[in-house]
Amino acid sequence: MKVLLVDDDPIFLELSKTFLEVFHGITSDTVNSAREALAKLEKDSYDVIVSDYDMPFIDGITFLRSIRNKKISIPFILFTGFGKEEIMHLAIENGANSFIHKTSNLKTQYSELSKQIWQIVSSSTG
Repeated sequence: MKVLLVDDDPIFLELSKTFLEVFHGITSDTVNSAREALAKLEKDSYDVIVSDYDMPFIDGITFLRSIRNKKISIPFILFTGFGKEEIMHLAIENGANSFIHKTSNLKTQYSELSKQIWQIVSSSTG
Protein backbone atom coordinates (compact mmCIF):
# COMPACT_ATOMS: atom_id res chain seq x y z
CA MET A 1 0.00 0.00 0.00
CA LYS A 2 1.22 3.48 -0.84
CA VAL A 3 -0.13 6.84 0.35
CA LEU A 4 0.50 10.34 -1.00
CA LEU A 5 0.74 12.88 1.87
CA VAL A 6 0.11 16.52 0.91
CA ASP A 7 0.79 19.31 3.43
CA ASP A 8 2.59 22.65 3.26
CA ASP A 9 4.22 22.09 6.68
CA PRO A 10 7.46 20.12 6.15
CA ILE A 11 7.75 19.15 9.83
CA PHE A 12 4.19 17.83 9.87
CA LEU A 13 4.82 15.91 6.63
CA GLU A 14 7.90 14.22 8.07
CA LEU A 15 6.07 13.43 11.30
CA SER A 16 3.13 11.96 9.37
CA LYS A 17 5.40 9.86 7.16
CA THR A 18 7.33 8.53 10.17
CA PHE A 19 4.25 7.69 12.24
CA LEU A 20 2.50 5.94 9.34
CA GLU A 21 5.55 3.96 8.23
CA VAL A 22 7.12 3.04 11.58
CA PHE A 23 4.02 2.45 13.70
CA HIS A 24 1.41 1.45 11.12
CA GLY A 25 3.33 -0.14 8.23
CA ILE A 26 2.02 2.32 5.63
CA THR A 27 4.47 3.48 2.94
CA SER A 28 4.11 7.10 1.83
CA ASP A 29 5.47 9.81 -0.44
CA THR A 30 5.30 13.43 0.64
CA VAL A 31 4.77 16.67 -1.27
CA ASN A 32 4.29 20.17 0.11
CA SER A 33 1.70 21.51 -2.32
CA ALA A 34 -1.30 20.47 -4.38
CA ARG A 35 0.63 21.39 -7.55
CA GLU A 36 3.41 18.95 -6.65
CA ALA A 37 0.79 16.32 -5.81
CA LEU A 38 -0.88 16.72 -9.22
CA ALA A 39 2.49 16.25 -10.94
CA LYS A 40 3.24 13.19 -8.78
CA LEU A 41 -0.16 11.67 -9.62
CA GLU A 42 0.71 11.81 -13.32
CA LYS A 43 3.79 9.61 -12.75
CA ASP A 44 3.04 7.39 -9.77
CA SER A 45 0.09 5.44 -8.46
CA TYR A 46 -1.26 5.58 -4.93
CA ASP A 47 -3.89 3.76 -2.92
CA VAL A 48 -4.93 6.84 -0.92
CA ILE A 49 -4.29 10.60 -0.92
CA VAL A 50 -4.13 12.31 2.49
CA SER A 51 -4.26 16.08 2.13
CA ASP A 52 -4.26 19.10 4.41
CA TYR A 53 -6.95 21.72 3.83
CA ASP A 54 -5.18 24.99 4.64
CA MET A 55 -2.42 25.32 2.04
CA PRO A 56 -1.29 28.34 0.01
CA PHE A 57 -2.38 28.73 -3.63
CA ILE A 58 -4.55 25.59 -3.81
CA ASP A 59 -6.43 24.48 -0.69
CA GLY A 60 -7.39 20.87 0.01
CA ILE A 61 -10.94 21.21 -1.33
CA THR A 62 -9.78 22.83 -4.58
CA PHE A 63 -7.15 20.09 -4.91
CA LEU A 64 -9.83 17.44 -4.35
CA ARG A 65 -12.09 19.04 -6.98
CA SER A 66 -9.26 19.19 -9.51
CA ILE A 67 -8.38 15.50 -9.14
CA ARG A 68 -12.04 14.48 -9.32
CA ASN A 69 -12.48 16.68 -12.43
CA LYS A 70 -9.56 14.78 -13.99
CA LYS A 71 -11.48 11.54 -13.26
CA ILE A 72 -8.86 10.43 -10.72
CA SER A 73 -10.79 8.20 -8.35
CA ILE A 74 -8.06 7.51 -5.77
CA PRO A 75 -9.59 7.57 -2.27
CA PHE A 76 -9.07 10.95 -0.59
CA ILE A 77 -8.81 11.82 3.11
CA LEU A 78 -8.89 15.45 4.18
CA PHE A 79 -6.59 15.67 7.24
CA THR A 80 -6.82 19.13 8.70
CA GLY A 81 -6.61 21.36 11.73
CA PHE A 82 -9.69 23.23 10.49
CA GLY A 83 -12.54 21.70 12.43
CA LYS A 84 -15.32 23.66 10.82
CA GLU A 85 -18.31 21.58 9.82
CA GLU A 86 -18.65 23.45 6.53
CA ILE A 87 -15.17 22.24 5.48
CA MET A 88 -16.15 18.66 6.32
CA HIS A 89 -19.35 18.97 4.27
CA LEU A 90 -17.48 20.50 1.33
CA ALA A 91 -14.96 17.68 1.44
CA ILE A 92 -17.64 14.98 1.39
CA GLU A 93 -19.70 16.80 -1.29
CA ASN A 94 -16.63 16.96 -3.52
CA GLY A 95 -15.79 13.28 -3.25
CA ALA A 96 -13.63 12.88 -0.14
CA ASN A 97 -13.83 9.45 1.43
CA SER A 98 -13.06 10.68 4.91
CA PHE A 99 -12.31 13.73 7.03
CA ILE A 100 -9.92 13.62 9.99
CA HIS A 101 -9.23 16.47 12.38
CA LYS A 102 -5.62 17.06 13.44
CA THR A 103 -5.24 17.05 17.21
CA SER A 104 -2.47 17.58 19.72
CA ASN A 105 -2.62 13.88 20.66
CA LEU A 106 -0.36 12.47 17.94
CA LYS A 107 -0.80 8.82 18.89
CA THR A 108 -4.60 9.05 18.67
CA GLN A 109 -4.49 11.17 15.52
CA TYR A 110 -2.25 8.78 13.59
CA SER A 111 -4.05 5.70 14.89
CA GLU A 112 -7.30 7.15 13.50
CA LEU A 113 -5.64 8.11 10.21
CA SER A 114 -4.10 4.67 9.72
CA LYS A 115 -7.41 3.00 10.61
CA GLN A 116 -9.19 5.13 7.98
CA ILE A 117 -6.52 4.39 5.37
CA TRP A 118 -6.73 0.61 5.97
CA GLN A 119 -10.56 0.69 5.92
CA ILE A 120 -10.71 2.68 2.70
CA VAL A 121 -8.14 0.47 0.94
CA SER A 122 -9.85 -2.72 2.17
CA SER A 123 -13.26 -1.57 0.98
CA SER A 124 -11.99 -0.43 -2.42
CA THR A 125 -10.08 -3.69 -3.07
CA GLY A 126 -12.51 -6.10 -1.40
